Amino acid sequence: MIEKDIVDRLDAVLSAEVYYGMQPQPPDDRPAPLPVVIVNRVASVWLGGFCGIDTDLSTAGIQVDYYDETAEGARRLADQGRVALRDIVASSAGGALLDSEISYYDEDSRGWRVQQRWDVADYSPALS
Repeated sequence: MIEKDIVDRLDAVLSAEVYYGMQPQPPDDRPAPLPVVIVNRVASVWLGGFCGIDTDLSTAGIQVDYYDETAEGARRLADQGRVALRDIVASSAGGALLDSEISYYDEDSRGWRVQQRWDVADYSPALS
């Protein structure tokens, strides 16, 4: 699945911990350490037509969240991540598109967050 390729690529090039799903949380009420990058598959759409649904090929929505203590740090991680992912997503089943990118202060993590949404053609788990 494309998520593993994305996590592996970001882990190799960024100076931050990279996780799939969620970051391990400290046992007390402290926020988790920053910087960190979280990758998630937030959607999958299987293409259908007159001949039915191709249960192997889907368009996956991949969300990549970059967190750091400063806005500049989060932006720098996102810029590096965008460059790193440009080649890996282009080699996916049918290409990819950086759909959106937003940044804001995240009160839960007590840090800045840049959120990227990638639409990637991927050979996903089957519906059946």
